[in-house]
Amino acid sequence: MANTDLSTEFEKISDKAKTATQHLRAASQHTRGQLAADATSARDRATAAANQLKDNAASAGHKASSHWQEIRGKWQAHVAKVQASVEEKADQLDARAAAGDADIAESYARDAIDFAQAAVDEAESAALDAMYARADADELQTDHASGL
Repeated sequence: MANTDLSTEFEKISDKAKTATQHLRAASQHTRGQLAADATSARDRATAAANQLKDNAASAGHKASSHWQEIRGKWQAHVAKVQASVEEKADQLDARAAAGDADIAESYARDAIDFAQAAVDEAESAALDAMYARADADELQTDHASGL
């Protein structure tokens, strides 16, 4: 049963990526004003997701490793810093500065995508490790119960 739960949770990653891909494709047809609203909405979702990670880590308390709590905290701080920087730069009108800001934003997007891909690999590895550990524990319990 736990293996099914992990598979179901992992499927959510694919579903979220598909939804994001659809949003990006649709956004390529949007006006500048619509893109500003899209970006604000996406930042709000990212902030909510970062806050949820923080809440999950806090509620898990002793269960969550300090390593993952540290990564979550750094990610949340990073998201807040980038969002503040983007908001500051959005007010600049200079075309040259705007082009530079766009280059920085595109680079950040590529880095975030790379990070997400690495996180998917890590999530798959962690899920498979957990599934193996559960299978091992179940087998040992069965062997113990049968007197082996």
